[in-house]
Amino acid sequence: MTIDNPLRRDTITVITRVLIGEDDRGHDVYEDQEHDVDHCNMQPVSSTEATDDRVQVVTRWRLAGPSDLGLTPISRVRFRGVLYEVDGEPGVFGSFGGLMDHTEAFLKVVTG
Repeated sequence: MTIDNPLRRDTITVITRVLIGEDDRGHDVYEDQEHDVDHCNMQPVSSTEATDDRVQVVTRWRLAGPSDLGLTPISRVRFRGVLYEVDGEPGVFGSFGGLMDHTEAFLKVVTG
């Protein structure tokens, strides 16, 4: 039995760097692969502003999504046209019977 969660109504795009081979000098060559993920929840967490010589804003979000989200620390997430970096190691959480299984991660975007 699946219970729809009204809080998980966001769709995100996960961007993962995948090793596809080597160049003629033996250096790794990567490719970005994108896939959309439904049943996610994006919530703003904080925003800080540094105004030393220029204005820089760091905004953090919390992402909750399916347990098979497949995020890594080098993944990126696009949501409503904004590209976020995964900040730290995503956590995959299990629950009794699997009802509350999910992935959580903090995301950040730096502007300025």
